[in-house]
Amino acid sequence: MRRSVDNDATRDKHARVSQRRKGECVFIVAPVGQDAETMAALLDAEGFETQICRRLDEYSGQITDGAGALVLTEEALESTEGSLLFDLLKAQPPWSELPLIILTSGGESRRVGSLNVAAKAAGSVTLLERPISTLTLLRSVQVALHSRRRQYQVRDLVTQLANLNEMLEYRVRERTAELSAANKQLKNEIRRRKGLEGEILAVSDREQQRLGQELHDGICQHLTAVAFMARSVATRLKNHRVIDAADIEKIAQLVNDAASDARDLSRALHRMDVDSAGLVTALQDLVDREIWKIPCRLEVESSFQIGDDRAAAHLFRIAREAVINANKHAQAREIVIKLERVGKEMVLRVTDNGVGVSKERELRRGLGLHIMNYRAQLMGARLEIDSPKRGGTCVSCYLPDGAAQSGKLEETARQNIRRRHPERSQPLLAENSDV
Repeated sequence: MRRSVDNDATRDKHARVSQRRKGECVFIVAPVGQDAETMAALLDAEGFETQICRRLDEYSGQITDGAGALVLTEEALESTEGSLLFDLLKAQPPWSELPLIILTSGGESRRVGSLNVAAKAAGSVTLLERPISTLTLLRSVQVALHSRRRQYQVRDLVTQLANLNEMLEYRVRERTAELSAANKQLKNEIRRRKGLEGEILAVSDREQQRLGQELHDGICQHLTAVAFMARSVATRLKNHRVIDAADIEKIAQLVNDAASDARDLSRALHRMDVDSAGLVTALQDLVDREIWKIPCRLEVESSFQIGDDRAAAHLFRIAREAVINANKHAQAREIVIKLERVGKEMVLRVTDNGVGVSKERELRRGLGLHIMNYRAQLMGARLEIDSPKRGGTCVSCYLPDGAAQSGKLEETARQNIRRRHPERSQPLLAENSDV
C-alpha cells in the first residue's frame, strides 16, 4: 500500500514538472546554513523548477535569460555578491521586473533598509520575515511567477509590435518606391505628350504646306493654262480669225486634267474607304500621283494576301506616311513600296535609296514614326526602320498572317497596348484619321 501511495506521489510530481514553463525557474541565493537546500527541496516537491546559486557570477547569464523569480536571504544582500546582484537587476530590459522574495529576520528598521536597497534595482519586492511557513513561501513564489508571466506577455507584445512596426516601415518604403517610380513614369509621359503637342502642330503645318504645294503644282497650273488658252481663243474670235478646233480640245483636256487632280487630292485628303480588296489599288494611286518630288513605284508579290479591312487601312496609312517622310528627308532617287510574304508574316516595305536613317533624325524624332508604330501595334504587328547595306532607308511593317486574316486580333492588340501603357486610355489618333 505504501508503494502505491509513493507511485501516485511520483506521478503527480512528474505531472507538475511537465507543466513547467520556460523562463519560470526559481533561483535561490542563501549563502548561510542549509536555507538554500531546504527551500529548494520544498519547492521541488511542489513541482517548481529551482536552481541554487552559490556564486552569482556563475549564474548571471541564466538569471538574466530564464529566471522566473529570485528567492534570497538578507545575508545575500549584505554579502559581496550583493553588488553583482544589483548590477544584474539594473541591467534588465524595460519590460522586465524580476520578482524578488527576500527572507529577513531583523526588525522593522532592517526590513525597511532591505526593501530600500532592493527597490533601487528591482520594481517587484516581497519581504518575508523568518521563520516562515511552507504555505507562505509557496504562495509567494506562485504570485511572483504569475507576475513574471504577465511580464513575458508584455515582452511578447512589445516584440510583436516591433515586428509589425518593422513590417509597416518596410511596406511604406516599398510603397514609396512604387509611387516614386509611378511619379517618374508620369513625369516622363507628361514630358512626352508636351513634346507631341509641338510635333502635332508641326505636322499640321507640314500638311498645309504640302496641300498648298499640290494645289499650286497641279490644279493651279492646269487652270492657268486653261486661262491662257481661253484668252487666246477669245482674241481670235474678237479679231474674226479662224479658230483651230485643236485649241478647244486642248482647253477641254486641261479642264479634265484639273478635275482629275482635284479628285485625286480629294481622295487623298479623305481616303476612308481603303479595305483589303482595294489596298493594292489605293497604293497604286498613291505612287502614281504627280506631286511627289521622287519617283515612286509599287511591287506586289502574288504570295501577299490580306483579308482584314482595318489592317489594310492601317497599312495604307503607314505606307503613305513613309512616302511623305522619304520625299521630305531622304534626298533619294527612287521610292519603292513592296508587299510580300516572309515566312508566316505579311510584310509592307517602303524603301528609298537616299541618305539613310542616321541622317534622318527628324524622321526618328518626329510624330510620323510614333503614328506608324502606333498603327502597327493596333494590328498586332511590329514596325522596323533601318538602313540597308546599299544605303537609304527601309520602313518595314511585319503583320502576322493570323492578324492579316482576322479583324478580332486588332481588339486583342488594343487591349495589350492598354495593359502595357495604362496611361494611353485615350488613343493617340482616331481609327480612321489621316495625318
